[in-house]
Amino acid sequence: MKTKTLIISIFLSGTILLSSASNTIAAKRTLWLNKCASCHDGKTAPAAESLVKKYKTVEDFTEAVQTKGHKGMNILKSSIPLLKKIAQELGIKDSQGK
Repeated sequence: MKTKTLIISIFLSGTILLSSASNTIAAKRTLWLNKCASCHDGKTAPAAESLVKKYKTVEDFTEAVQTKGHKGMNILKSSIPLLKKIAQELGIKDSQGK
């Protein structure tokens, strides 16, 4: 799904400029950067590197979020596909048997 952003600039002269910003860096950022990285900085919550070391498979990661995750992560707990995508973005591997 592509996201399109419309930027409206109004100059002091009264000129209105409309431009599309659908191909900006923000539109292409990963789920981890958009949703997780601000808290998972190593101070507030564990950093990405420590999560990758701790959870060896996507299944371990998703189970931990669902059972042990902080209440700030409640919005993700019911969305296994999003959790799996975030785990894959971090570099956590799928289990060998699947």
